[in-house]
Amino acid sequence: MSHKQDAFVAMKAISTVKTALRISVMAAGLSVAIAPLASTANAEIDNPDYFKVNMKPGATLNVRKDPSLKGKKIGSLPAQTDGIVNLGCHVGMPYLEWRNSTTAIRKVETRRKWCNIQYNGMVGWTAGQYLEADGAD
Repeated sequence: MSHKQDAFVAMKAISTVKTALRISVMAAGLSVAIAPLASTANAEIDNPDYFKVNMKPGATLNVRKDPSLKGKKIGSLPAQTDGIVNLGCHVGMPYLEWRNSTTAIRKVETRRKWCNIQYNGMVGWTAGQYLEADGAD
């Protein structure tokens, strides 16, 4: 190959790399722009504005600093407590995937759901499987 051909091949390769980088940057920017819309849509579909504790009388629901059973306990809510502000929940898998899963998978994933809540000045995380929508919406 001549030097002109080598230079042409090198320039073509550089052009291809630049095009690939531009596409990658545009895709990343688009995903960042769309992500808040997707999470807002899931929050509206999946999560009410208020919860109540769905447990048998006498039981209490722990409120933790972090969304984990290992998170420090910062308080508790008695069964049937209502008017709990929903600050957002997350499940182990995206909502639409969860919704389209089998009942068995949904049960397992629901146990992994954590909800950030606020109640009487206390802000923390609770296990979502013990919460249900409160009619205060």
